[in-house]
Amino acid sequence: MYSEEKRNQIWKVVMTVSTVVIIVIAAFFIIKLFTANPLEGKWSNEDINLVMTIRGDGKVVLEWPKEYEDAGVSVVTKYNIDKETKTFTINVSEDAIQEAAGTSDGSVTADTLKSAADQMEGTFDYSIENKQLVLTDREYGERMVFVKK
Repeated sequence: MYSEEKRNQIWKVVMTVSTVVIIVIAAFFIIKLFTANPLEGKWSNEDINLVMTIRGDGKVVLEWPKEYEDAGVSVVTKYNIDKETKTFTINVSEDAIQEAAGTSDGSVTADTLKSAADQMEGTFDYSIENKQLVLTDREYGERMVFVKK
């Protein structure tokens, strides 16, 4: 049998390891809470027929499933987010539009995609509540409501 001293040593080791594991898990969740992108995910707006997938790598995928369903066209472009001021900026580049038009086998032109993507280019104030993302155009005050898919 173990002596009382050995049991105490084992108990101290178990408690130390348990405490360290709990601290590491708590630190992980706290860091994730403050560094995570609140907009990341797939958002849909039925009014303007747009599905917007915000990725963690600084890119957003814009898709118009009803208009370009057969062509399978999506514009992949860059975005910036400022969590302090709650602003979301989408920068649609000409290269992204040309690339998307090129994948459509000629069924969608770059001009058509540009006019569709222009509605999403700019800086927006954002708010999230109950799985709804509201983007408000900073210049004109127009609001777009997206629902998380």
